[in-house]
Amino acid sequence: MWCAKIAHMETAQSWNEVGERVAEAREAAGLSQGELAEHLGVDRTAVVRMEAGDRRITALELFRLAKALDVPPAHLVSRPPAALVSRRTALEPNADTSSRERYRLDARLEEHARNAEWLVDHGFLVPPEPDPRVARGAGRVDPLRLARAARSVAEVPSGPLGPLADVLERLGLYLTVVDEAAEGASLLLRGYGVAVISGRFPPGRLRWTAAHELGHHLLQDEYHSDAGVAASRDEREQCINLFAGEFLLPEADLRRAWDEGSSVGEAPRATLIRVAASYRVSWSAVVARARRLDLVDSTAARRLKADTPTKGDFLVLCGNEPEPDLAMGTTGTQWRRAALSAWSDGAITASRAVELLYGAITEDEFPSREQEDGLP
Repeated sequence: MWCAKIAHMETAQSWNEVGERVAEAREAAGLSQGELAEHLGVDRTAVVRMEAGDRRITALELFRLAKALDVPPAHLVSRPPAALVSRRTALEPNADTSSRERYRLDARLEEHARNAEWLVDHGFLVPPEPDPRVARGAGRVDPLRLARAARSVAEVPSGPLGPLADVLERLGLYLTVVDEAAEGASLLLRGYGVAVISGRFPPGRLRWTAAHELGHHLLQDEYHSDAGVAASRDEREQCINLFAGEFLLPEADLRRAWDEGSSVGEAPRATLIRVAASYRVSWSAVVARARRLDLVDSTAARRLKADTPTKGDFLVLCGNEPEPDLAMGTTGTQWRRAALSAWSDGAITASRAVELLYGAITEDEFPSREQEDGLP
């Protein structure tokens, strides 16, 4: 089914281009030409010729290459979106770990973009109309105002946000969670966007990264990738960080919770634990928000940050631990319905639907044929 996926993306125009994609994917996987040859069951010289564009690759070899390099077959025979090309350099031999991780995350982003374009162009996924409340205007952007507007568009002006993949869909950003080391990346398409984030981080960090990619989406960044969101210090990243903090935990909500806790004599740490659990943000993020709003001084903030809540703290104060969000393979409700509708209409096979859902469901778990009429 990979041919259907690449029909929307510009295909490679020569075997030289395919060879370059194979070579970069091999470097990203950390394999030598000899090691890749062993995976394929060919001589090393065959891999050398493939990468040089001097040898055609059969369909069977293409799938074997994709499996060995852990990339979709379409990745090897299509060109990346122009926005990706303009913002990154080619992966050279002996690339460092960070560069290889970034390349692999970009490969997942390309795959997600191909899938989104197919679903949208075939009418199974309908992005929301642009909302003027979050339109990118001229001049400097007030990140706090943008975050509040985004919550209004998502119909959650205050209070904890629900599953973030669903919330982001309402704002035209289709998110999935992948098993890669690099933290997050997003790409602006035709009136909507796609984003991928790593599922290897703690839950609160995942939600922060997702909100961070939403900020770039709303600011109309064609392509953005985070090697490490917390480490970035430039002005753009500071703006996005302010957006993410206000989007996940609005200032008014935190002040209200703080005042309510103070009125009943609750210890500041207990109040912040309740907030962290309810809003599903990391402990460091909620303490940083409290410090930024001058609810605690710098000394108290350092002490609180070092006193990370335990499972027992959450059980005593909240009755349970924070509900996890953004598990590996997560997509939003609209995306899942679109994939299943495509299968129900006979546009794709069950195995292709599993690919579109990133393995979050197996073919055995599909609805029975008797229930197909109930699918959107």
